[in-house]
Amino acid sequence: MPKSSSALTTLGRVFYALALLGFGIQYALAGHLRRGLPLCPTWLHPNHILAYLLAALCIAAGLALLSSWRLLPASLLLGLLLLGSSFLYLMHAHYVLYDGDGRTLFLECLSLTSTALILHGISAGSQYSLMPGRLFFAIALVVFGIQHFLYVRFLATLVPHYLPGHHLWVLGTGFALIAAGLSIATTIEDRYASYGLFVLFFGWLIL
Repeated sequence: MPKSSSALTTLGRVFYALALLGFGIQYALAGHLRRGLPLCPTWLHPNHILAYLLAALCIAAGLALLSSWRLLPASLLLGLLLLGSSFLYLMHAHYVLYDGDGRTLFLECLSLTSTALILHGISAGSQYSLMPGRLFFAIALVVFGIQHFLYVRFLATLVPHYLPGHHLWVLGTGFALIAAGLSIATTIEDRYASYGLFVLFFGWLIL
């Protein structure tokens, strides 16, 4: 693996681990399942016990990935657990298929699943985890992109007020997500698509 790719993989692993730690801390502080935390459907019971279990899982996984301790089993186990959680959303398939909020929650969980599987696949050199992770991520990107065209008016309200042309930002992002998803799914110029996504997502973080 080229040194540049290894450095980017490490950076991605660190960012992902920090996100998991953030989720875990929020679950621990809340003490119940929350809609804004997409790791698990809020309608599951017992609500409080699941929240603390998720807190423990996220914090343990985040620390393991951050320190590279047991990286391969930790990333694979996390990916499989999140995949199971993603399928739980499909138990309310009508909500996922016909409601933008339901789709977003499901796809956010699927994106976190794909990240863990991709990390395992890259680290282990295994296509058995890399390819499903790639396809899950590509599907999520394409649907997210389509939703930018379906909900232009609402998403425009999320663009920082100091940026001009709110609707254009939404439509441009939609095009970018769809193009990146198709590129990653087909492996056509997927390296440049991944770089572009990093710039796009990190740009959102800064803004």
